[in-house]
Amino acid sequence: LALEKLGTLKEEITEVTIAFIDDDAMTELNQKFRNKARTTDVLTFPADDSYNEPSATGRPLGDIVISVDQARRQATDEKHSLATEIRYLLLHGLLHALGYNHETDQGQMNTLEIHLRQLVGLA
Repeated sequence: LALEKLGTLKEEITEVTIAFIDDDAMTELNQKFRNKARTTDVLTFPADDSYNEPSATGRPLGDIVISVDQARRQATDEKHSLATEIRYLLLHGLLHALGYNHETDQGQMNTLEIHLRQLVGLA
């Protein structure tokens, strides 16, 4: 599995910001940052690598933004709870924040995500 990035974290992750928003706000963010004029389920904004707080014992991971409206639709389509869908999206966002990208890899992120879902009881 593609666990190499998880195993090579040099610092402890000390914080991550998670925001739950509606489709209108997500559409605005998706347009601004990805030039896509539609909603999406989750956007991830990894922390800047230049973060260097001298007194810090770790580093922030970044920001994960989830559209609750889209998550609700996906949960209905997949016939599971909204809570389960939110957990899927959080895991997906965390992997993006760690540097994984399913749009450019050869399936490593998807394989890892499925494996991690199983490990934490989300499968």
